[in-house]
Amino acid sequence: MIKIGRVTVSLEQREVYVEDRLLQVGSRAFDILELLIRAEGQTVTKDEILRHVWPKSVVEENNIHVQLSAVRKIFGADSQVIRTISGRGYRLTIPVVTHEPVGSCATAPAEQTVAASLNGLPVCHAPLIGRDEAIADITRALKGAPIVTLLGPGGIGKTQLGIAVARSIAAAAGMDVCFITLASVDNAQSVVGTVAAALGVGRADGDIPLQSLVAAIRGRKLLVLLDNCEHVIESAATVCETLVQASADLRILATSREPLRTRDEKFYWVAPLETPEVHASAQEILACSSVRMFLAQMNALNTVVEHDRGSLEMVATICRRLDGVPLALELAAARAAVFGIRKLVSELDDRFQCLTGGRRTAPARQQSLEAALDWSYQLLSVTERVVLQRLGVFAVRFSLEAACAVAACGKLSRNEVTEAIVGLASKCFLMTTFDSKTKEYFLLETAREYALRKLYESDEADEVLARQATCLAPDYEQPYGRVFGVAALGVEPLIEAVAGR
Repeated sequence: MIKIGRVTVSLEQREVYVEDRLLQVGSRAFDILELLIRAEGQTVTKDEILRHVWPKSVVEENNIHVQLSAVRKIFGADSQVIRTISGRGYRLTIPVVTHEPVGSCATAPAEQTVAASLNGLPVCHAPLIGRDEAIADITRALKGAPIVTLLGPGGIGKTQLGIAVARSIAAAAGMDVCFITLASVDNAQSVVGTVAAALGVGRADGDIPLQSLVAAIRGRKLLVLLDNCEHVIESAATVCETLVQASADLRILATSREPLRTRDEKFYWVAPLETPEVHASAQEILACSSVRMFLAQMNALNTVVEHDRGSLEMVATICRRLDGVPLALELAAARAAVFGIRKLVSELDDRFQCLTGGRRTAPARQQSLEAALDWSYQLLSVTERVVLQRLGVFAVRFSLEAACAVAACGKLSRNEVTEAIVGLASKCFLMTTFDSKTKEYFLLETAREYALRKLYESDEADEVLARQATCLAPDYEQPYGRVFGVAALGVEPLIEAVAGR
């Protein structure tokens, strides 16, 4: 039996049920439904439908529309599960889940369960830009480790990168692939249930024992892409470790904003797309992956950006100030398509107000730039939130000593600040440098703007800014004093400059 939302289909019996109620479906409408199901989310062209449904007849295209209308009525309010691809054909937009045929022995051992159809990978029509090296690196990592976790801040492109890696591995190694998203899951049992449903061994809202998952994957050469783990991190880690210990043929590629911290896990930090240097040439600007993505987004919106020097420098500025983060670039392109790139550049100082035009079908946390940061911020502890907003006063890289000098005050000790910095770094809010003997830290520009907003909403903004100025003046004049101009300007002008007043 095949499950599509509320609809159950038996291809063998050519029967369709809606919540256990048998529907009367015409033979040609059923033929089209069967063709869409067997396409597994791929587009079925009109020519394919004509050949399959009317193999010995010459009919007009209008006949397809009539039969598709009958198929869509089956799904009722869910009629959008069949999407029209303009000029090409049609496809199912939600995963198809296959269960054992009705009448099979309910007491059969789990090991004998028919290999039910898995949640397939979402189809990505847009090319993935600037990630070829990352795909190769992650693929190599999965050969040597049972669990690889893609880490990065919200909107960095972890999901799309994971899908590209999974598709590449499935094609090269002949592995089955199961895509599981935990975005809407909010408790431990729901994690198990969601994984079980994706593997075809239960329902997402069912009470599924963990051993049922073990039985379902044992002996199968399988790659599981487990997406959005950060808000149910402990449950996701338990499921992943249990499964990989039960099967040597299983590989798990997880995406999260912090590590699962399981046995034999490898991390891969997903970096922002490459951004142009300040004085880059036109050729160097166009070669950067962030610029190529921004221009591709503009082109998809039927908006042409001139390649003159002035326009390219404005595009380079946009990409730099948005840190090369794909979600931010996508939102920026949507804004620029309406108001132009010059207007967009002038609005970047108030980016959270203007970058709000996310896709209607995207999760709420991807509808705006601020929502993406809010999702991560809500996962922080109270101490981590306080330390983050205090660290927002640093416009350049800073040392652990400088961070503690500014953030360790009031009820926060130096040890508490240090632990909070560890948490902020592991949760991808705080970036670290790896090219110096002394570890340094910094915030991406968007994260820093967000932290400063939180600081100004608190009642300690002036106190923190003053403390930063006074503690950096004697001890950190190089390079911090040089950057902020402490020696030349004094404390009060510095506070005003940092605060943007």
